[in-house]
Amino acid sequence: MNIKEFYFILCRLPLLQKSYALKIMVIACLGFLVPLSTLVVYFLVNSSFHHGDNRSILILVLLATLIGATVTLFLLALLLQPVIDVSTALEKYINNEEKLPQLPTEFTDSVGKLMANVQYTIEKLDLLNRSFKHSSAIDPLTGLPNRLAGMKHLRQDVARARREQKQMLVVLLSIDNLKEINKQRGHSIGDVCLTQTVEVLSKSIREGDWLARWESDKFIMVLWDFNHTTPTAVLMRVRQQSAKMFPSELPQTKLSIGACEYKGDPDLDMKTDLRMLLIRVEEALSQVKQAGHEGIVLGESQHSSLFI
Repeated sequence: MNIKEFYFILCRLPLLQKSYALKIMVIACLGFLVPLSTLVVYFLVNSSFHHGDNRSILILVLLATLIGATVTLFLLALLLQPVIDVSTALEKYINNEEKLPQLPTEFTDSVGKLMANVQYTIEKLDLLNRSFKHSSAIDPLTGLPNRLAGMKHLRQDVARARREQKQMLVVLLSIDNLKEINKQRGHSIGDVCLTQTVEVLSKSIREGDWLARWESDKFIMVLWDFNHTTPTAVLMRVRQQSAKMFPSELPQTKLSIGACEYKGDPDLDMKTDLRMLLIRVEEALSQVKQAGHEGIVLGESQHSSLFI
């Protein structure tokens, strides 16, 4: 029987299946129970057992063994605590707890190396995981949140608007001639036009607002706290800044903007409300494109819009 087979046998015992510490305790108990049992049997079968001195010796041995066993098991439990800590740390990390464990890394025996290696591995995995989450939510060309991250932001803002009964402006912007620029001047020039557009759009938003790349030639923007100025003025400023931003050697982009003020509809569940909001914003942008030239459409309600 090798070590692995012995471990498997212990794992099949009902009382020992879930606790490695209990397995150690059972093995430790065998170490002192065997000689103690032998001593007890010897006294029982010995004819001189009934003498008072022998009974006193037996009681003393039993008490000493009990005390020694208790101390031994207690110290073994303390000695096993690092292994339990490692198991707990891994379990918490697997269950996606945000706080990283802090296992000691200064010990040099085998268990100390185990703790240090587990701590190092968890930190590396956490770093890779955070890097992956960040990169999967960012558009590599513009550095903006991508559609997946933008949709997450939008859900959060819709929930906030419904909860706080605040108004926000949802804007969908399209570079109408980006495909034409890519075809005539090449994708490198098209990428420069994209990044220049993002630079201007980013300057048009304030703290608390956000911008994301929605599609290859579209961006979504959410503006809060615009009561001091009309939404139309905000959109016109974006359009005017984009018209001035390009150097003479770059082709001028044509920007179409569809937008909708959102106040939340208490008669709809949030999922339906969000879907209707996106439909209205898409319809507003579609009206501009159907007109065949640059422009802005501000959807004022579910059934009306304003062309600028």
